[in-house]
Amino acid sequence: MNKRNIIIDCDPGIDDVIAISLAIANEDKLNILGISTVAGNQSIEKVTNNALKLVSFFDKNIKVAQGSKCPLIREKTVAKYVHGDTGMGNYELPPSKFSLYSNNAITFLRDTIINADGKVTLVPIGPLTNIALLIKTFPEVVDKIELLSIMGGATIGGNRTSCAEFNVWADPEAARIVFDSNIPIVMSGLNITHQTGLDKNDISNLLNSQGAVSHMVGEILDFYLKGDHVNGGTFAPIHDACSIMYLIHPEIYEYKHMEVKVDCSEGLSRGNTVTDVRDWVTYDESYPKVLLQVNSEKFKELLIEYIYKLDRMFER
Repeated sequence: MNKRNIIIDCDPGIDDVIAISLAIANEDKLNILGISTVAGNQSIEKVTNNALKLVSFFDKNIKVAQGSKCPLIREKTVAKYVHGDTGMGNYELPPSKFSLYSNNAITFLRDTIINADGKVTLVPIGPLTNIALLIKTFPEVVDKIELLSIMGGATIGGNRTSCAEFNVWADPEAARIVFDSNIPIVMSGLNITHQTGLDKNDISNLLNSQGAVSHMVGEILDFYLKGDHVNGGTFAPIHDACSIMYLIHPEIYEYKHMEVKVDCSEGLSRGNTVTDVRDWVTYDESYPKVLLQVNSEKFKELLIEYIYKLDRMFER
């Protein structure tokens, strides 16, 4: 089976860490060409440091490129209240033995995509600033992008505000550029990611594990659980892992092609992803594939399986 070329654009971030870990656990299916970082869950310096520490923790010399330190036109707002001072809760990974590959994620993305053997799937799981800049600065890459598997938006509701998900809210102008780009998109919004995660008992089991990876995941999710109010704080939705899991197991998801419009106005509507969910309206495959349902139990089973697989792969 041919591996899918991917680049993960992220802001690690607790759920980003798990998404990257999930990709590394599936390197038999995914060819990870690199990781680009963007300010979001924490400052660009902190999220880039987390990415470098994580690939070092796994002893994987994956290229890491530092990207945008702020949105296209708005003030930067980080999610410290969810991800903690470092972006990984109270957990500290050892210092990285790897150095930053590039301090310009946009040219890194262009060069990597253009020089790749075959098309490349981008997995943006933070604000979409880097991807918007890439599309506008180097439009020649568009034909070589197979897919954007995005964690962002929602068909209804939000988490940063009552009607906006954080990644889109953080840089709505960038999100509008990306969703209007006509590149094939799979959107993992809050409506689906609130169904994909682990409950308190699962996290407790990981926390008590002796495995290096499973214990690390347990530690960061234990912190994460305290900052999320889904199901009364008894369930931790692992939002970003959804965009990776879709690439590995698309069969556990249901979707519909929809028009997605990003609201760039001020006030309450900022960052709202307006999706056309009317049953009688049909869009063709050129419109984003919006994930609507998932087999939550299967997602949980697979995620836990891959976490313990990493324990076996990277025993210390």
